[in-house]
Amino acid sequence: MSVRQQLPLEQQFELRVFESQVRQLSREDAHELLIMLREDMLHQKSIFREILKESWGIGKDIDISLELSAEN
Repeated sequence: MSVRQQLPLEQQFELRVFESQVRQLSREDAHELLIMLREDMLHQKSIFREILKESWGIGKDIDISLELSAEN
């Protein structure tokens, strides 16, 4: 089963609309869009990473020990 088939129907429709819009772009505009999308994906990845670190408590022990070291 393809990734597209695994998407909910609403997302499949959204992808279909996006696909038809992209096909109408010039090559230069498509390149710009691709660069913007990659930038957004990297930003989203950073945000997800921070959310996971916070929810899993990753790095809190390090922060606490750094604070204690600074106090001494």
